[in-house]
Amino acid sequence: METNDIIDGVSIKLNELFGQDYELYTNNVKQGLKMPCFFIKTLPSSKKKLIGNRYENEINLVIHSMLRESNLEEFNNISDKLYELEYITMLNEDILKGYDMKTEISDGVLLFFITYKFFTYKEVIKQDDMEQISSNEEVKT
Repeated sequence: METNDIIDGVSIKLNELFGQDYELYTNNVKQGLKMPCFFIKTLPSSKKKLIGNRYENEINLVIHSMLRESNLEEFNNISDKLYELEYITMLNEDILKGYDMKTEISDGVLLFFITYKFFTYKEVIKQDDMEQISSNEEVKT
């Protein structure tokens, strides 16, 4: 599972929640931004090594919700729906749970923060064992 897989899962869920009424962006758009829209941005994330070859991954996202005109009532409705991103279904049918969800309105934009945590296993290519070993031993007297 990779960051882009999680963004795909979030995009699918946003489309289910809001339909075609909202444009969805995952890359910076310098011109021609169509409103209302969502912009998904990754924040600093982490990967911690655990016992053996296991890793705990933490992907932090912020979803910007932009309207044609700033409207507190509409932002509240959007915010309520965004909390349904707690569970997303990945393209491979895995379900991922989100944590640490919070909203904030800044400069006429609704910001929704969420963290997805998951574990991965890194396979290590096993080296072939030596086929044969020999040793010469002598006892000194």
